[in-house]
Amino acid sequence: MKKIKGNSELVNPETLMLESVFTGKEKTRIVTTHGIYYSEESTLHLLEGACNRYASTLEGRLKAIKKMMNYSVKTPLLIEPNLFGAFPTMSYRHLECVWIFNHPIHVEEVTKGKSIIHFPNGHSVFVNASKHVLLKQHQRLHTSLNIYGIHHHRNK
Repeated sequence: MKKIKGNSELVNPETLMLESVFTGKEKTRIVTTHGIYYSEESTLHLLEGACNRYASTLEGRLKAIKKMMNYSVKTPLLIEPNLFGAFPTMSYRHLECVWIFNHPIHVEEVTKGKSIIHFPNGHSVFVNASKHVLLKQHQRLHTSLNIYGIHHHRNK
């Protein structure tokens, strides 16, 4: 596990998820296909920085998808529309919101409204969302990516 001060460059096509943490100075756990990192920046600040790299803002990207796709709640975020994005497990204004990126996932419902998301690299995360909601959100993200460009399959 590597600690970083706050590098939005780690929010890229290899990102699996972003999760808020509350230990010391770290605010975000960034899980990627190649490791786990901790940032002193909030998840929203990291997502904003990633959107800025592709000439947009977090709010701008979310507004565009809301308008084009009519997804008014838990709107997927296309960071680089032809390449990658993420979906929130709940309203992104909640601190417990986890952002899940466009990689294959397996969802296991633990109890009503609580699930574990498993990633291909063996990492998993507990979230306060039902399997139904998570799979719907995952589908919305991929639909949005397909509409905006190339759908990238990851066979890792």
